[in-house]
Amino acid sequence: RHSETKSLFPHKTSRSCSKDDNVVLLTTSSRRVSMLLSSGNLPVTRLRATSSKGTRKKKFSMQIRASSTTVLTEYFLTTVSLSTCACLGAYVGTNTRFGKKLSGPVCSMLMGYIFLAPSNNHVIPINAEVLGTIRLFVSAVATPLILLGANLNAIRRTFRTLLQPFLFSALATIGGAFVGAKLFLSSGNNISLAAALVAKNIGSGINYVASCQALGVSPQAQAQGLVVDNVFAFLYFPLVSILGDQYKRTEHDEVEKEDVAISTDYRSTFDASDVKMALALTLAILIAARIEAEFWSTILEGANSSRLFLPVVTLFSVLTATFFKVKDAVVNAGNFTGQCLLYVFFASAGASSPPLIHAFTNDANLLYFASTMFAVHLLAVGLLFSSPEMLVASNAGVGGPATAAAFAKAKNWRELVAPAILVGNLGN
Repeated sequence: RHSETKSLFPHKTSRSCSKDDNVVLLTTSSRRVSMLLSSGNLPVTRLRATSSKGTRKKKFSMQIRASSTTVLTEYFLTTVSLSTCACLGAYVGTNTRFGKKLSGPVCSMLMGYIFLAPSNNHVIPINAEVLGTIRLFVSAVATPLILLGANLNAIRRTFRTLLQPFLFSALATIGGAFVGAKLFLSSGNNISLAAALVAKNIGSGINYVASCQALGVSPQAQAQGLVVDNVFAFLYFPLVSILGDQYKRTEHDEVEKEDVAISTDYRSTFDASDVKMALALTLAILIAARIEAEFWSTILEGANSSRLFLPVVTLFSVLTATFFKVKDAVVNAGNFTGQCLLYVFFASAGASSPPLIHAFTNDANLLYFASTMFAVHLLAVGLLFSSPEMLVASNAGVGGPATAAAFAKAKNWRELVAPAILVGNLGN
């Protein structure tokens, strides 16, 4: 090879060459290089290294594309699966006798448990990490959407009708929880989950979501708490309905309605533009809350911005509803969209749920705590201080604004429908 190289560059030893010599040298050299390449006598290690490096880059880029495609596919399939379970739960909860007793959100949770839970051998396989990300996204977006109707000025004007009973109902829940915690949770086990259950029975499902995230409750514990709460909710709603039958009011028993800043028809119509406006307000609130949470996490030592986020979102949502004149149609559009997202959240809770029997066998103390909390609450609002206002206020806390409004309308307490929506939003 050394001799071939010398013959390939015959003029290399001469230090001074003319321009014509250089042209001849280059022409001759290029010809001989091509001849040696074709004969295989010239080493091409450098060329092979360059070629293999390019192949590795190509393979790496293909792997990145494949992994990103896989992640997007998992998110898409998980979202579609949860939405399907939520729709099935809403249909069963609205159109069947069994579902009406359980309510739509509980049916959505049950559908998520049947089709998506690992304990049921994954009828549809679900990635737990993807499921957790979707759950956090849904809870963050649903909070401001539902709270667009939390106008504190309008709520204050309902003091004589439902605000005062609602505050008493909330105190009854807190009192029952305090007694239950002292009796059964003195060791500190499940105390964060118990606190989230208290919040849920003051401001319905959205409170439970936000409190679990703020207190760092695991997804498995969240599902366990929902199962326990739903067992008692299954007993609560029929009992409250029976207690309300003794206060049946005829259409002649008219009561002067409060001047409230929301339509008395809680199912008033809205169009696509109202949904767009509700989503735009929600996006603005979420961006401002993220910036504010990051700011306070740098100011306060040890503060976690992810745990501060939903409380800040709640504060900004209430301020927006109070100081900006949000139209009733936009409020209703936000409430409808937020409730749909809550159905998806409950389906995700069912998907991450352990076997239902574990809710009663793993930790009986939580079951005893919930039974004490509900018992004290029902004793106060249903027997000792029972009234139509008290029952609607209690329903607004445990079931939420829409449930309380439907309850008041079913009992023909028309003047309590709009206040029920307002105090329910206050509970949120």
